Amino acid sequence: MDSALYQLTFLVTFAVIGFAAIRRTRTVTSAESFAVADRSLSARGVASIIIGTLVGGVSTIGTVQAAYTHGVSAGIFTLGSGLSCLILGLFFARALREEGVVTVSEYLGRTFGQRFRHYCSAINSLGMFIHIVGQVLAAIAVLQAVFHCGDSMAVLITMLLIGVFVVCGGIGGAGLLGGIKFVMLYVIMIVCAVAALLEGGGMGAILAALPRDIDMLGLADYGAKGAAVDLLSVIVGVLSTQIYLQAIFAAKTVREARNGAFISAAVIPPIGILGIIIGLHLRASHPELAASPAQALPYFLQISFPPLVAAFFSAGLLLIVLGTGAGLVLGVTTNIYNDFLASAGWRQTARPIRVVRLTTLAVLCAAALLVFTGLDSTILKWSYMSMGLRGSSVFAGLVVLVFCRKIAASPWLLALLYLLPVAYILAALL
Repeated sequence: MDSALYQLTFLVTFAVIGFAAIRRTRTVTSAESFAVADRSLSARGVASIIIGTLVGGVSTIGTVQAAYTHGVSAGIFTLGSGLSCLILGLFFARALREEGVVTVSEYLGRTFGQRFRHYCSAINSLGMFIHIVGQVLAAIAVLQAVFHCGDSMAVLITMLLIGVFVVCGGIGGAGLLGGIKFVMLYVIMIVCAVAALLEGGGMGAILAALPRDIDMLGLADYGAKGAAVDLLSVIVGVLSTQIYLQAIFAAKTVREARNGAFISAAVIPPIGILGIIIGLHLRASHPELAASPAQALPYFLQISFPPLVAAFFSAGLLLIVLGTGAGLVLGVTTNIYNDFLASAGWRQTARPIRVVRLTTLAVLCAAALLVFTGLDSTILKWSYMSMGLRGSSVFAGLVVLVFCRKIAASPWLLALLYLLPVAYILAALL
């Protein structure tokens, strides 16, 4: 495949989108506009941020990878994501939007105290931080499939691109990126799934060619208990993650917040189905990918489409991954600034927006260092781990405040909220 064609397509694609993100810099003049877009988002804007952040490397590259390895259980992440958005719209959007906060930790801290706010924010940020690793691993898979570059160069390029999207545009930039990537996401996944069905001779032929020693169409290989735990982790994790709730905080009205969540719930699960079709076809037809299943989707693009189409799709796939990484970095930055730096007096600085952007750069640098500790890890493994960590710090308190606020004053409840993250970490290590 012509590497010059790839390079040109990547450069044009990201130059255009990067320029649009940089233009957002002029509209982002305060920490609040950076974090919640002055609470002006429509339902479409809310959905763009949720989908643009939630659907990324895990839902595309990670799902195809997991489908290649384990079969239909790869759809757990996108199914759980859709269910969580439905629950968010039905039960949580009104309470969260009416509170007028910037972070979910701030919302919990108003009832459970500032000390718990800081504790919750730190654990939640750590969970998102771990999820960033999964997105960078997915981006590395795309970059190395296209450019055959080393790990260090791939990480550097990934971090630079995420930095442009987040530092310049804040949540507005994340929404812009989310809207673009949503269109590209569906185009890429639908075309790839159709191509997989055509190459494989239809779904029946693909299923007949799958290996018989692994239960690709059930949960025996993956484990029913593990599947249930992972599904619950995704639902709880999404409902506990700053950047997804940040989209609700940034909505113009409660109605826009709820409708944005409902749109997300409707469009996310089908992406997992498309990814499963691609992964099963590759497992049936290309057993040689078993040594590096994370390369499954980028590999499929290279062998199944003309160079120009493959180059455009690869650029779009990288954009999809970067959008999720950018949203997670934004969520960590928002937590650090609003829950720690602002309360320490940084809000009174002459240029608080500069502090926010410097915080973003620090998060990116730290994430790059963490990536090198898990370059050979499964993308979905990082995501499930991070979801559970976020859920353990936020979900129980959030449920109490929304459904049974009367028991919020109990000291026993507060003790439980402090213990849940510790219990999850110990369970994950044992």
